[in-house]
Amino acid sequence: MRSIVKVESKRILKTELLIVFFAIVLILSVSSSYQAVKSYELWDRDGFVASGWENLKHGKENAGNRSIEEAIVMLKNTQKAVYVDETNIEKLVSLNYSDREARDLSDGEINSFFENRLRTIKRRLDENSNFNYSETEKEMFMERAEELTGLRVGFAEGWKILNRDMGSFIPLSLIMISIIIMPLFADDAQTKMKELCQSTKNGKRKLDLARITTAFGVGSVLYFVAVILYFFAKMIPFGFSGGGEYIQSNEDTFFSVFHITYAKQFVWNCSRGYIALIFVISMTILISVLMERIMAGIVVVSFYWILLLIMEKMISFEVNHVFANFMPLRLSGSKDFYIHNEIYRFAGKTFHAMVWCPAVAVALSAFMVGIAVWWLRRKRVGVKNMI
Repeated sequence: MRSIVKVESKRILKTELLIVFFAIVLILSVSSSYQAVKSYELWDRDGFVASGWENLKHGKENAGNRSIEEAIVMLKNTQKAVYVDETNIEKLVSLNYSDREARDLSDGEINSFFENRLRTIKRRLDENSNFNYSETEKEMFMERAEELTGLRVGFAEGWKILNRDMGSFIPLSLIMISIIIMPLFADDAQTKMKELCQSTKNGKRKLDLARITTAFGVGSVLYFVAVILYFFAKMIPFGFSGGGEYIQSNEDTFFSVFHITYAKQFVWNCSRGYIALIFVISMTILISVLMERIMAGIVVVSFYWILLLIMEKMISFEVNHVFANFMPLRLSGSKDFYIHNEIYRFAGKTFHAMVWCPAVAVALSAFMVGIAVWWLRRKRVGVKNMI
C-alpha cells in the first residue's frame, strides 16, 4: 500500500501546485505581519507621532519584565500613556477598574488588582444571559481564575499578534488544502491506478484505503509546514520574547480563566486548527466520494465555507452554540473559547467548550469518514455484481 500512497501523493502534489500553495502562504503571512506592524503607528490631533517600528522599539526597550502592580505604579508617574508598553498597562487598568486610569488609583486599589479581577469574573458569571450556571459550575470557573496570583508584563506583542491572527490564517490554509486533496477520488487517465488495482485481489479496497491515508497524510504535512512558515513570518518582525507571559497580560484575554502562557496558547490554537483540518479532510473525502467530479465537489466545499462565513457575521449565540462552534471556521481560530466561559451539559456532566467542541468535531469527522468508506464499499459490491 505504501507504493500506492506514494503514487497518489505525486498525483495531487504537482510541483506547480506546491509552489502556488507555499507562495500564497508566504504572501498571506508576510502581508499579515506587515499590516500588524503598521497597526502600531501612533497618531494624535497634530498628526503623525511614531511609526510602528519606532513604537515597537520603544516597547522592547522599556517594557522590562515587571509585576503588574509595579507597572501600574510606574505608569502613574508618566504624564500620558503613548507607546505600546504604556498603553498595554493602561488598557488592563481600564478593564479591571471600570474605565479608570492608572493615575486615579490609590495604592490600596493597585494592591487589590487580582481581587478586583476575580470580582469582575464572578459578576460576569452571575449576570450571564446565555447560561444559568449552577453553583458547582461557578466554583469550577472561579477555581481556575484563582490560579492566577501574579502577572508579569513585558514585551510579548509578537505572541499576541500571532495568536490573534491565526483565526484568519488557518481557515484560508484549510480551504487550500481541501482543494488540493479533492482530486484524490477522481479518475486519473495518466496513472490508471483504479484499473490496475481492480485487476488484483482486494485491489480496490487497498486503493480506497491508500487514498484516505494520502488525504490525511498530505493534509497534515501541508498544514504543519504552513503553520511553521506563518510562525516565523509573523514573529521575526516582533521578536520571540514574551512567550512565557500569561495570556491575561493581553486585553483580549484578560478575564480568561485559563492559566496558560502565550506559547501554550499557540500550541492550543495549532491543536484546534489540526482538529479542524481533520474535519475538513473528512468532509472533503465524503464530498469527493459522493460527487465523483472535482468541479462539483469544489462548488459544494465553496458553498459550505460561504455558509460558515455568513453564520460568523450573524453573531448569533444560538447558532454558534448549536452548530458553528463545531465547524472549522470557529474551531480553528475563535478567541471566544478563551473568554466566554461557554459550557455544554451532557449525561449529567459539564464540559467546557474548549474541550467539548473539538471532541465533537473529531466524532463528526469519524462519522463522515465512516460514511465515505461505506459508500465506497457499496460501489465495490455493485461493480462485482455487474461483473
